[in-house]
Order: sequence, then structure tokens, then C-alpha cells
Amino acid sequence: MMKQWGSNDALEAELASRIDAEGRIAAALLELESHPGHHALSTAVLTGQTAQRWAEAREILAGLWQDFGIYQAVVSAARTVRARRARPGERELAELHRLLAQPSIEVARTAVSLSERRLTGAIERVEMLTLDQLSARMDTAFAEISELVLACDATQRAVLTALTTLAKRVSIAQMLADDLGTAATADLVTVAITTLAAEIDNLGRVCVTDPLSLAEQQGREVLTALEDRAGAVSAQLAELAAVRDGWEDRLAELAATVDEIDTLRVREEQARQRAQELIADAGLVTPPNRLPVLRSRLAALPDLAGWPARALAVTEMQAVVESAVSELSAAYEQAITLEHRRAELRGRFEAYRAKATRLGCAEHSDALALDASIRQLLWTKPCDLAAATRALVAYQRLVSGMGRPA
Repeated sequence: MMKQWGSNDALEAELASRIDAEGRIAAALLELESHPGHHALSTAVLTGQTAQRWAEAREILAGLWQDFGIYQAVVSAARTVRARRARPGERELAELHRLLAQPSIEVARTAVSLSERRLTGAIERVEMLTLDQLSARMDTAFAEISELVLACDATQRAVLTALTTLAKRVSIAQMLADDLGTAATADLVTVAITTLAAEIDNLGRVCVTDPLSLAEQQGREVLTALEDRAGAVSAQLAELAAVRDGWEDRLAELAATVDEIDTLRVREEQARQRAQELIADAGLVTPPNRLPVLRSRLAALPDLAGWPARALAVTEMQAVVESAVSELSAAYEQAITLEHRRAELRGRFEAYRAKATRLGCAEHSDALALDASIRQLLWTKPCDLAAATRALVAYQRLVSGMGRPA
């Protein structure tokens, strides 16, 4: 809708609004170009999708400045017209109306193709805009460029902050590796720490040259992978440091456990021999004597070179020691169980014999025969547990049968 200037006040207000808008546009453009994100994009040698997006944005930005120049020229022309007379006349009002409200701003000329042209038609198509339309076009361009600048800046800040933390973590890991001895941690240093440091440096370069490739999910995935690897290296080095710091204690603990194995071996051997004396066909197997090998490995631990080798050897020996303890404990329990089974059968027999006496059937010929057989089996060395169990079951059934009412 065409604006009408009904009074000098309305004219002054419109001009003041345009002049104020001109100042705010200029400030916004200057702020955009002084933004760290714009500086990073305009000074770096960009690659990848960021280079492509910035090339497009740079053309839009150039067009934005060109449009702003047109805007300034129109506002300047309007101010000149206004300054001709203290109170503008019809002629000045009409000119101001044309400048400030009508589509009188030429922003582009394009040739009309032969296929579209008529015999007497125009050979050029001229794009004309109002000052409002020009402002809207600048707003759209500014928003598009700002979005790119802010996105790149936010990505660079986030990634570089994370990389700084990662680099510090890797540096600490490197110092710990050096403290443990470079030669002793060669694999960690060359393969893990050095590789991580190189990848962090490379990612830092990518963050400068192609930050959009690290935006949002892509960047988070890359950083998470690096953080996981740095965490694994740090944890491994911390474990080695713990082995180093507690080395003497670990050796003392292993030595004490090996001595305990010797005690367990003697106890198991005694229990096994006793069970073999008391129980026929006990089926007990003599556990292998692992003490010589364990003592030899224990003695060799201090001579190993490097904390990784020592940590691995201690872990492996700990597993062997635990296996030996478990093996001897199981063998001991198996021997003791046989002896306990014999004692249990004896107790159950005495209980059923007492029951038979109460029922008055203890002196029954069948009961006496089973009684004698069970005593022979359970109170004679070595004891046949299987036969004694069968005889006791028969005695139980006999006593239970005799105890039922006729």
C-alpha cells in the first residue's frame, strides 16, 4: 500500500526511521565482519564443505554490501530532497514518496532471451524494488551469512575446547609414560600416545579449515572416539604406575600366597592319605605339585625389564596361584567329604538301630544280619562306602517295615 505524507511530521518520522535503520544496518554489518567466526572463515585456507559454503556466503555478503550501498544512496537522496526547502512542497513530497515508498530502486538488469522477446518488447528485464523490499532482501542475506558464521564459530569453540582438554590429558599420559621409563612403555608411547597426539593436531587443523565437517553429531563422534582411546591409555598407564608403586607389596603378597599353597598342599596330602586309608576305592587323584614352578616364577619377577612386562607377569602368576589354591582346596574338600560321608553313615546307622531297639525288632535275625554287615563295612578299614550305603538302606527299610502295624 502506497504511503501518504499528510504532514511534515510524518515526513520527518519516515526519514528519521530510514536514517536510524541505516545506522543499525551499518552497525550489524560491521559487527558481522568483526565477529571471530567471520575472521576465521575469511582468513583460513578453507577446505571441504566449509570452503563450498563460504564461497557461496562470500558472494551473498558482497551482494549485501552492494545492497546496503544502494540503501545508503537512496536515503542520502531523500535527505537531499528534504533539505531543499524548510517545508517541502508537492514536488518534494512526490519525490520523497518515490524514493522511500515506490519500487524505484534498480537492483538488477537481465537480458530477455529471443524466445521470450516480442517484436516491440523490451530487450532487458529490470528488477525494481522498494526500500522496504530491499531491506527485507538484506535481512534474508544477513541471516543466512550470520547462521554460517555462528555455526562455524560455535563448532570451532566446542571442538578446540575439547581438543585442549584432550591434549592436556595426552600430555599428562606422556609424562607418566616418561616417568615409568620410555623404553619400558615403548608400545604405549609410539603406538597409542604419539598417535593420539598426531590425531589431535590433525583434528585441530580440520577444525580451522573445515569446521562444518565436525558440526554436531560428526564432531561428537570423532571426539568421543578420541576421548575413549585417551581414557584407555591413561587407565593402562595408571595401572602400570600402580604396579610400580606397589611392587614390593605385590611381591610380598605373592610370596605369602605361595607359602600358603605349601601349607594347603600338606593339608590336602594328609586328608587324602587319611581318606585312602579309611575308604576303599576313594578315587582321589594327587594334585600336581606346582610349587617348584611358582617359586621359580616368583624369583624371576624382579629381573623382568619394564613395567608392562612385570605387570603382565604378576597378573599371569596371580591367576596361576589362584588356580593352584582352588585346585588344592577342591582336592582337600573331596577327601574330607569322603571321611564325612563315612561318619554320616555311622551316625544314621546308630539312629536306625536305636529305632529298631525301641520297636523291639533289633534282635530279629534279618536285622542282626544287616547289623553285622553294616558294622563290618563301616568299622573296618578301608570302608566300602557304596556297599555300606546299600546295606544301610536295606536296614532302614527292614526297620520301617517291622514298625508298621500288622
